[in-house]
Amino acid sequence: MSLRAFHLFFIGVSVALAAFFAAWAASQYRAGHELVYALAAVGAVAACGALIAYGAAFQRKTRHLLALLVVLAAPRAAYACPVCFGQSDSPMASAANLSILVMLIITIAMLAAFASFFIILMRRARAAAAAEGLEGPAKARLHVRSVEEC
Repeated sequence: MSLRAFHLFFIGVSVALAAFFAAWAASQYRAGHELVYALAAVGAVAACGALIAYGAAFQRKTRHLLALLVVLAAPRAAYACPVCFGQSDSPMASAANLSILVMLIITIAMLAAFASFFIILMRRARAAAAAEGLEGPAKARLHVRSVEEC
């Protein structure tokens, strides 16, 4: 996959995520009638439209970029991989394999840290809800005390 294709794919995924976020914010607004969710939905729809316009402009702008890259990347030196030429036991090939392994380990560690952060947040939210005595659907909502209770 070329860098241009990846960029266009990433823009498409971003458009889909912005659309899903807009739908979620709209459903939250319908449930709670809070202005923040309405503004978030409008902002997400605007971001979705801006991303679509940017993707179309990027595609038009880089239409001839592919031909230029093929001309510039045509030399055989660009394909100078030791594995491609049958030297799979060379030090360069083993270094490439180790670098791939290190990058995979770092990626897995970052994803695990990201997931554990949200697990900790969920546990703290449950503990806070249990401390306040909330049960059932009331856990998902914020507990707001009335003026008389304060």
